[in-house]
Amino acid sequence: MKQQKQNKYKKPDKKGKAVQAGRQEISAPEIIQPDVPEKNNKLIYAVIFILTFVLYGNTLMNDYALDDAIVITQNQFTKKGIDGIKDIFNYDTFIGFWMSSNPGKTAEQIQKEKKLVAGGRYRPMSLATFAIEWEFFRNSPGLSHFINILLYALTGILLYIVLSKLLARYETKHWYFSLPFFSSLLFIAHPIHTEVIANIKGRDEIMTFLGALAAMYFTLKYLETDKKINLLYSSVSLFLGLMSKENAITFLAVIPLAIYFFTDHSFKKSFITLIPLFVASLVFLIIRQKILGSFSAPVARELMNNPFLYMTGGQQLATIIYTLGIYVKLLFLPHPLTFDYYPYQIPIMNWSDIQTIIAFLVYVAIGIYALVGFSRKSIISFSLIFYLATISVVSNILFPVGTFMNERFIYISSLGFCIIIVYLVIAKIPMFMKKEKAATSLIAILLFIILFSYSIKTISRNFDWKNDFTLFTNDVKVSSNSAKSNCSAGGKLIEEAIKPGNEAMRKEYLELALQYLKKSVEIHPPYSDALLLLGNAYYEYNKDYDNTLAAYKKILVQNPNYDRVFTNLDIIFAKNDNVDYKIKVWEDLYQLNQDRFEINYNLGQLYGRYKNDMSKAIPFLEKAVQKKPSNVAASKDLGVAYGMIKEFKKSAEVLEKAASLDANDDQIFYNLYITYMQLNQKDKADVCLKKAEQIKARKAESEKQKVKS
Repeated sequence: MKQQKQNKYKKPDKKGKAVQAGRQEISAPEIIQPDVPEKNNKLIYAVIFILTFVLYGNTLMNDYALDDAIVITQNQFTKKGIDGIKDIFNYDTFIGFWMSSNPGKTAEQIQKEKKLVAGGRYRPMSLATFAIEWEFFRNSPGLSHFINILLYALTGILLYIVLSKLLARYETKHWYFSLPFFSSLLFIAHPIHTEVIANIKGRDEIMTFLGALAAMYFTLKYLETDKKINLLYSSVSLFLGLMSKENAITFLAVIPLAIYFFTDHSFKKSFITLIPLFVASLVFLIIRQKILGSFSAPVARELMNNPFLYMTGGQQLATIIYTLGIYVKLLFLPHPLTFDYYPYQIPIMNWSDIQTIIAFLVYVAIGIYALVGFSRKSIISFSLIFYLATISVVSNILFPVGTFMNERFIYISSLGFCIIIVYLVIAKIPMFMKKEKAATSLIAILLFIILFSYSIKTISRNFDWKNDFTLFTNDVKVSSNSAKSNCSAGGKLIEEAIKPGNEAMRKEYLELALQYLKKSVEIHPPYSDALLLLGNAYYEYNKDYDNTLAAYKKILVQNPNYDRVFTNLDIIFAKNDNVDYKIKVWEDLYQLNQDRFEINYNLGQLYGRYKNDMSKAIPFLEKAVQKKPSNVAASKDLGVAYGMIKEFKKSAEVLEKAASLDANDDQIFYNLYITYMQLNQKDKADVCLKKAEQIKARKAESEKQKVKS
């Protein structure tokens, strides 16, 4: 079909006849019946499916990484398998993870005590799938990666189907250059999505978009067929998307916009389609509110949970606009990519910074273009509004999301970009070229270059997600100004350095860990996690007790009851025989927290057992028993200390309590025997001696059995 340049692409008039577009922006190329029959859509589905597995097949060998610990490997609900699904739906998404670090506490206690992150997280659907996988294929990251890829491929196919319905009037001569097809391919290939697909946890993003797309599909089916069952399907689909992640709620705006831009249905019929969607959203919000309580949360006082903590209002808004500008840049040029945009990889911005001004002008232009094209139902206008609507809930403008930005946040929004790019290439290039063959060749070359470049970047980026060690040590080079990234890399390097078999790399890893952890603390001086790991690194590197304790002390100055410091102190002091040094350290820490059990107990034990100074030992031991009445060792040592100063009645009382706490400690009963003999209570003494000997004999027999076996 040969035409002159000015007549090549036309748009339909109100009667469906073609009218010349002239120099005005066209709404669509000429409507041409594609050369592939409808039944051959299976070929398109196959192309999308195969491309998805080509792009992400190398993730099948990857391990768990990053947030997979929160939702899978360290989530107590997920690891219960099917039995944990009820709890998954009854609590905040993070509760199962927090239970791992709060043994002995119930889910109810943790949910009451924990300050939910930026209003809480309620995303049970993806966790339910992880629980099912754990039930039948425990600890199988390869399977989970496969399911992510499969769901992503289904997303690409459903996206093509939906776009084919919406963009029917934008059909082109060749199906392989069609706007729906290549927009779907570009979406599937875009490297900005690697965090969503390569990180198993990203399934919540995949499922929420699947649910939202399905809701749009069934809405369009209802408009085409008038079958009300499709309204039920659209409602259920959106509800499932919302239960996967709250972002699906933006489709309450996206779906009616799509109907307005791409269909000619009456207002009444279009409005009917919104009712089931609003009902689904309302039901979800009621359930979410019942589970999490208030939608708001107290402002976090820790920089890692509130990156805007030390900013003025003007700086906060300027920084938000700057991050929105980075999103646009990453859509065009997705390099370098990183999992970490925590403080201060994103710097504190001001309105005088040129980057902020440029980002602001870009979004002003986006807004103006979207509004100008609204009445003309321009596809570019729709795509821009789609982008703005879907990114709004993660922009930090409407409410805080707990971090500056993340690449996964733009997963759904990137579709608007893909449609615009493909539209500009396919529909606009022929307007400026006389020869159709040359235009077709140029379109093919440009689309191939874009798709090939994005595909190569996606495949190469997947290797970084192999495991935490690979991810953290790679991305810290990109996010070099992030306190979290430096902390994560340092911690993982320590972990790898002390693994059996890594002796050859131990020194190199620990030196690098110290470098990253020092940088982390330099960026955020009160960062407890980094300080703790810095202390650990000093100890592992050369048993540098002074620097280790200096790092720990900085934590206790700001948080005197930081449990992990005291756990680590017990570990490192177990290998230190310098009693005077240990006393000096514990005395120093006593000035920071006089009520901490570990401080009082260790001082009591050191003064009593090693210095034989009961006048100093006993007050500390008494305080320790007061703080932890159920601690056997403290009661046992206090009983002995009382005996040493001939306070035998007190000694007997405390030792009896210790015996009630642990009836299998022969030493306690030997001490009671001695104490009762001093009190001239021979009958009680004999009972205790007999008990001690029975326990000792039982232990000896048990050891013999172990040796035989």
